[in-house]
Amino acid sequence: MYSFAVVPIIALFCYVFLFISFLAAKKSKTIKSFMLLLAVMIVWTSGSLFMRLSYWPSFRFWFYFSLSGIMFFPIAFYYFISCFLKIEKIKRLWFWVTVESVVMAANCIGGFFLSAPEIEKTYAGYAYVYEISWKVVFLFLLELGILVETVVMIGRNNKGNAVSFIRIKPILLGIAFLLLGHICVLFPVFAGFPIDVFSGIIMAGCMFYALYRQNLFQLDMLLSRGNCYILAFLVSFGLFCNIIPELEIFLRSVFQLDETQVIMVVSFILMLFTSIFYLLIRIFFDNVFSNDEKILSKNIKEFSEKVSQLIHTNEILQYMVQAVDKGTDAGYISILLRGEDESYRIAVSNRLKIDDEYFLSKDDEVLNLLRESGGILRIRDYKSSDAYLKLSDDYKKKLYERQIECVAAIQDNDQYIGLILLSAKKNGKRYNYYDTNFLMSVCSVASIAIKNAGLYETAYKEARMDYLTRLANRRSFYEELQKCSINRKTDLKYCTVLMISVDDFKLYIQMYGDKVGDNTLKRIGEIIGECTPENCMAARYSGKEFVLLLPGYQEEEAEELAIELSDKIGKLNVTYGENAMKRLTVSCGIACMDYPVTDGNKLVHRADMAVYYAKRSGKNRISVYKEGKEENAETKVSELAYQEGVYSGYEATVYALMAAINAKDHYTFSHSQNVAVYARELAKAYGLNKEGIATVYEAGLLHDIGKIGIDETILNKKGKLDPEEYEVIKTHVELSIGIIRHLPSLDYVIPAVIGHHERYDGKGYPRRLKGEEIPIMARILCIADSFDAMISERSYKKKMPVEQAAAILKEEAGKQFDPRLVTVFTGIIENGTLQIMSDQTEK
Repeated sequence: MYSFAVVPIIALFCYVFLFISFLAAKKSKTIKSFMLLLAVMIVWTSGSLFMRLSYWPSFRFWFYFSLSGIMFFPIAFYYFISCFLKIEKIKRLWFWVTVESVVMAANCIGGFFLSAPEIEKTYAGYAYVYEISWKVVFLFLLELGILVETVVMIGRNNKGNAVSFIRIKPILLGIAFLLLGHICVLFPVFAGFPIDVFSGIIMAGCMFYALYRQNLFQLDMLLSRGNCYILAFLVSFGLFCNIIPELEIFLRSVFQLDETQVIMVVSFILMLFTSIFYLLIRIFFDNVFSNDEKILSKNIKEFSEKVSQLIHTNEILQYMVQAVDKGTDAGYISILLRGEDESYRIAVSNRLKIDDEYFLSKDDEVLNLLRESGGILRIRDYKSSDAYLKLSDDYKKKLYERQIECVAAIQDNDQYIGLILLSAKKNGKRYNYYDTNFLMSVCSVASIAIKNAGLYETAYKEARMDYLTRLANRRSFYEELQKCSINRKTDLKYCTVLMISVDDFKLYIQMYGDKVGDNTLKRIGEIIGECTPENCMAARYSGKEFVLLLPGYQEEEAEELAIELSDKIGKLNVTYGENAMKRLTVSCGIACMDYPVTDGNKLVHRADMAVYYAKRSGKNRISVYKEGKEENAETKVSELAYQEGVYSGYEATVYALMAAINAKDHYTFSHSQNVAVYARELAKAYGLNKEGIATVYEAGLLHDIGKIGIDETILNKKGKLDPEEYEVIKTHVELSIGIIRHLPSLDYVIPAVIGHHERYDGKGYPRRLKGEEIPIMARILCIADSFDAMISERSYKKKMPVEQAAAILKEEAGKQFDPRLVTVFTGIIENGTLQIMSDQTEK
């Protein structure tokens, strides 16, 4: 009776060991169902063991106890399969539980279906003799009914799901062994041998293997210190059970020990051997089972620490390739990211040459299988399915040519944001479950990192993007311009800035409203974005101005682009009849410098100046800034309407305003005319072209026009102004702009007017611009304005000699004034070219 007791002992030990191990695991629904199945098998196996050992209370009690485990096993298996396959609605589960409970209660009370066996003595010991009647068929039918429903559930789930069958195949194999074992009980050749219990061990191993394949737990969970201690103690106790009586006799006879001393010595020896076996078991597990997992865990930890410090997606993907290469030893690794069209294209790879044309569509067969497999797909498993055989030869050839052996999904909730494609390993080995565990961990960490990087990059992009036109904003433009001054290792010879200003846009908004204006700017932005060449940048520079940074472009190429843009923008509102709108035109300014750009601000300023010249010449023009000593621009007229006499059309209005100032403050009227003349002469001497000279003259006439809004008591005060009065005087700049802005065709003089009180050292007002940030015409006006103020008589001061005023200009060169312009201006004073204006000013 004891000869085959070792089989249920081993089975019971395996089940208990697994059950205790899974107590420390993360309790998913599948794990809980497997633990329930193990509990049922423990009942079944322990009952069989204790029956064979005839433990208290009786072998009949343990028979019915074991039979209960056997009968409830199909229900526990049914529940486990439903959880394993993630089937939410389980039909008739409680029906089967109720039926099984009633049947087992009836059988335990009177042995109605299968009664306990009788013990007979044989030449080999003892054997159990079962009296089997036809009623036992009912038990088999009941068990079979539950198993059939389980098989039907599996079949429905596997229908059209190639990967699901592969996942559950080890479990089906285990059940086949279990059924075979129970059938073998009926054959005399297996009489006395617990073949049913032995088949249960095989089935439990198959289920354990299936769970491990699905990465539902970590193998090192089984190798915990507690489990190793239990295993070491059981091994030691099993060895010592048979030698303890002989050891007791030996200790009493040789060492004359009493009973207490014998117990202490035996306990010490048992503890010593347990410790030795524990160390041996740990060493064995570390070297055979957990070494790979420790290496992979180390790699995952390093990967997690590294990617947590990265904020750019491309950097994360590059490091991800390195980590996967180190962790899996794959030959080729490619990472694909999902695009806006939901297809997946290669982002990074460790191949020498990346196949940019290779991509996976959102409906690709591999993706469907990947979803069915839970995010990790090994192609060799897939090849054994019917679905693979149904694939076209071209698709099979595609997989073969790409050498894809394993696919892992980078998953964000239910979405696959990326894929990892791996070829065969360099060492020729297959991908195992350590590899899949590693890939799942890497993908999990990478998913969070990529998502965070995406949020950062989106925020970064939004911070550098104009909200309306979706072009780059001014900040982003200057950052890119800065790169053109830093990046010196390039074959580029030139760098060009093309500035585009929409003509009369204020009037356009007044005619059609802000909403139409915003839509128009958006459409203009779309045109500019579509026409912007590769490796160039388009940005919205201000409300109605756009700018293009064109590294490597010469002036002629920029002109062609400007003509194309002007033509397309001009056609935006080409409609007729009641829907006809004002035709849009743009003024374009082009400035070019040698690469690398030594002064980006100067390049932008020159393009801005070229736009002013285009505006001054009648708008709807393309002006090209000519580099050299003279601040000049060539103005080219496009095919659209030409506007002549811009200033002359407003000349009467300007002089009417100046007459109003004269009535209020005669000094301001004569001062403005004097400044206009001095500024014109300085512009001539410095080398501005005809348009520039005319612009600076007109700006001189208008620069103080805002004083019409200043209180006369402040304007004509005798003595120095107090701080509050000085602040009031300073507002004349904004007042001047407020008047000029209502003369849309003269808005080109605004930069000069608004900046004529700025200082070269940055301490002026109203914007505290510095150096060449101040427009050239504003710097000219600043000198002319200060010079006339010094040599003119006012109510609070006497006039200053011209020579003394010139000396002060020289002293303030580099502080208040542009030193180059001071040199030119004092030069024309000293050589007599500049005619000093008297009170009877030139008209």
